[in-house]
Amino acid sequence: MDDPVVCGPGEGELVGTTTIKVARPELSLLEFEVRPGGGVDPHFHKLSSDSFFILEGELEIHVGDEVVHARPGTYALAPPGVVHYFRNVSEKPARALNLHTPGGFAEYRRELLELQAQGIEPDTAFFERHDVFDVP
Repeated sequence: MDDPVVCGPGEGELVGTTTIKVARPELSLLEFEVRPGGGVDPHFHKLSSDSFFILEGELEIHVGDEVVHARPGTYALAPPGVVHYFRNVSEKPARALNLHTPGGFAEYRRELLELQAQGIEPDTAFFERHDVFDVP
């Protein structure tokens, strides 16, 4: 039987600007900050659900055909196969929880940071191995 996980405020594994709160086979839970103008490009996952819960600030979240101006307390879910992305279009940083089910996304963040530290540009195989598919 696995041990329970309790991760208090400020706790977790810092990976770049992301804090990994939980990294288990069934889920990855990360906390991250998005600076004004920051965000991620359109992408989807074939095997995992990707969801966001806004803690502070505001993000413009695109999930499929919907655009949500997400403020604290807002939750958005992109099931497998649904294109999604987000931007901080405000003048203040935003902070959110990111839940991936099943797990594995924490490993993606760790490996991506390591490649970036080595000056290596990840290839398509890297992203496919981690179930991240960009949309042109």
